Amino acid sequence: MGLQKRIYTFVILLFLHEFCYSQNILDKFKDKIDFDLLSEVIKMSTNDTIFVSSLKNKGNSDYFYFYNSKTKTKIIPEGYEVAYPFIGKTAIVKYNNRWGLIDRAGKFIYFPNNPNTIRLSSYEKYGIFSNNDSEKAIYNLENGFLQQGYTTCAEPVIPDYFIKKTDSNKYRLIKAETNESVFKTDMDSIISKNRLIYKENDDINLMLVQKKNNYGLFLSNGNELLKLKYKKAKFLGEYIMVYENNIWNYYTYKNNELHLVISTKIECISSAYQNNIIGVFKKNNKYNLLKINGEILPSSFDYINDDGTFGINGNSVVVFNSIANYYHYYRQHIY
Repeated sequence: MGLQKRIYTFVILLFLHEFCYSQNILDKFKDKIDFDLLSEVIKMSTNDTIFVSSLKNKGNSDYFYFYNSKTKTKIIPEGYEVAYPFIGKTAIVKYNNRWGLIDRAGKFIYFPNNPNTIRLSSYEKYGIFSNNDSEKAIYNLENGFLQQGYTTCAEPVIPDYFIKKTDSNKYRLIKAETNESVFKTDMDSIISKNRLIYKENDDINLMLVQKKNNYGLFLSNGNELLKLKYKKAKFLGEYIMVYENNIWNYYTYKNNELHLVISTKIECISSAYQNNIIGVFKKNNKYNLLKINGEILPSSFDYINDDGTFGINGNSVVVFNSIANYYHYYRQHIY
């Protein structure tokens, strides 16, 4: 029992160390960058011909500038206290302690008289500018048009299936229409790919089912896709990961067919937003990205966020674009 307690303590301390380490890295830059905003903006951006960086040709800069990605020349002479990549026709910038919106020529579409805040709406990803005086301006970031409002919530439709835990700590997949169990026997665990399960969405209605320490993959109607024989399994974004013979097999399920994408020893810990990237993985306390062809980035990083949108190495923040190339976004001064 003493050994077991020591193992638990070690695992807890290891988790706390990793959590604090990641937080400390992010804390170094939080006075300059809103990482949640940066991540969302990157996912909304395309592989643009313009990039934003705080690095001048020589040395560090206290300001962000916009550059042509091919010629590396500055396209907007003005520098900004903070700037985020372009989304369509606009970019969010901070100038004279006020958040505003510029077009691709550097002209302000919106610029307030007083200090304010910026956030994105949950659904349309509109930019919402507001201040303490309840002044609010909402802009479509794709076209720069002023909006009257934004969606605040959506009411979900009642799902066709739900997972029920039994009194014996087993699990059943229940058809809502008939209240019948999909599987003939109760399972040790049932993991749904999506929180809500509907009959018409076969391509996403996937279940990882565990029984007697083995995992298998099923559709919500009970049809078997992968046999109950895998010791480890999990969902990762659009991918299904199953572990066999010291190898992780990454599958996708599209158009009613299961496709093996890659077999590798690399275990990704989160999914990336790029189409040619499977996800983020960690090795020897460093982070990297796994591509669908099995390649990884030539350099590893001190930290890469869950979506694979940005990374941190030393005192630099890099942005990963839609094809997983990256550029230096911000470098912290060392005094």
